[in-house]
Amino acid sequence: MGIIVVLLFYLVVFCLAAGFSAAVLATATYLYLKRQPAHRTRWAVAMAAFPFACVAYSGIWFVGYAAINDIVFHHDPGLGDGWYTDIGNGYAIDFIDVTDQGKVHPTRGADRGLSDPDGISGVRRIQVAGPRIFGSEDRNHFSHLGQESNAETSFFSIDTATHKITRFQTEEALRTYASQQGTSLALRPIYNVYSQFRFSWFEPIAGLALVIPPAVAFAWMIRRIYLIRREMPTGAAT
Repeated sequence: MGIIVVLLFYLVVFCLAAGFSAAVLATATYLYLKRQPAHRTRWAVAMAAFPFACVAYSGIWFVGYAAINDIVFHHDPGLGDGWYTDIGNGYAIDFIDVTDQGKVHPTRGADRGLSDPDGISGVRRIQVAGPRIFGSEDRNHFSHLGQESNAETSFFSIDTATHKITRFQTEEALRTYASQQGTSLALRPIYNVYSQFRFSWFEPIAGLALVIPPAVAFAWMIRRIYLIRREMPTGAAT
């Protein structure tokens, strides 16, 4: 339900902004074409409709963006109270409500592993190192929810090939184990690792797809209005 509430909020905000923009564009167009009565009303209406068309286009764009992110990349849509991304080797990171702690889990099963018993909740810091995932966890994470805590009660290593979890009492013990596996331990906040895998080349391309078509359409409309005023005699048809 979180993403629905957010989408409704954005819809209201965008529609209000579109209404204001429509009034400004329609008025400016009507005054600009005051010498062209045969065209000013039609183009004023077109300019008034343009902001609402942009809102509709952005809605269609978001549906496509969210679907591609989920189906192709296994990423969240970027809105709502849940975030997730694959991190390779059949594992993923999931957050619900907060991003200072999350769940690291296999992606197998009907819910892509969110309820998998081999998942670890309350993860604070992690490191993805080839077929292994190293990290720290807060076993009291539920009581620390929403506190932006950095509490860590234990450390772990996951063998992604076998899903075996090995736990350690201290970070130094984990560091020694990681060194034995040929890895220099460098744990980072889980949200930083999430961001590394969540955002890819697809994001700027999707951003251009959101901006360029409306910009081109708006430029064409402005040019058309300019030519009507400059070249068309009063009352003439285009």
